[in-house]
Amino acid sequence: MKLTRREFLKASVVTAGSMLVVGCVTQPVTSAMEVRKARPAGPANGEWVSTACQGCTQWCAIQIFVEEGRAVRVRGNPLSKTNHGYVCPRGHLIPQQTYDPDRIKVPMKRTNPLKGRGVDPKFVPISWDEALNLVADKMIDLRKNNEAHKLAYIRGRYSPTSTDLLYGTLPKIFGTTNYFSHSAICAEAEKMGPGLTQGFFGYRDYDLGNTNCLVAWGTDPLASNRMVPNTIHRFGEILARGTVIAVDPRL
Repeated sequence: MKLTRREFLKASVVTAGSMLVVGCVTQPVTSAMEVRKARPAGPANGEWVSTACQGCTQWCAIQIFVEEGRAVRVRGNPLSKTNHGYVCPRGHLIPQQTYDPDRIKVPMKRTNPLKGRGVDPKFVPISWDEALNLVADKMIDLRKNNEAHKLAYIRGRYSPTSTDLLYGTLPKIFGTTNYFSHSAICAEAEKMGPGLTQGFFGYRDYDLGNTNCLVAWGTDPLASNRMVPNTIHRFGEILARGTVIAVDPRL
């Protein structure tokens, strides 16, 4: 016997309704179906604090509502000339990221020498001094054993310390060529096109409000690069009135 999707849904609804009528199901199947009363609205005992979002390197001007010392809401700064009061999903995730119970706040040290899939590394928290000393000792051992090439440095977010000192200078002084940046899968593709054609390798905010044809060649303006919030905010408008051309193996 073959059932279409429509017939299956009809049968499911009838069965569920019959169970409720005869009393077979007396409790909601999931808590999401429970009837809840909304909390009465009251005056907000907090204030909006102006700051900047670190969800990407656009550093959007935002405001966070702080209530009893806790961040509870995020909105774009209405006075901003960059994001014009808009904040993308990354900004709205700030409270969740800040108060995530699994957030790592201190250095963690592996205590289990065994490695592999399904093997518990048995991480334990250690102090910053212990962590820095441990890394320094390992690096010194590599130099003594003429194994400086075994050091790999992987950089994340840009900063004067991370970019100029650690990423730009330390690997060269130490003697390793194994230093990498996340930019290879982020903003470098967006920078190379304008850099080779216009001589400007920096970042810019495009005139998306007047764009009728957007060519994304080896870059993802909705997930990486700078100016992600503006692209998310304007992308639907560009699709509606114009054309989007993507040259990328990942769609």
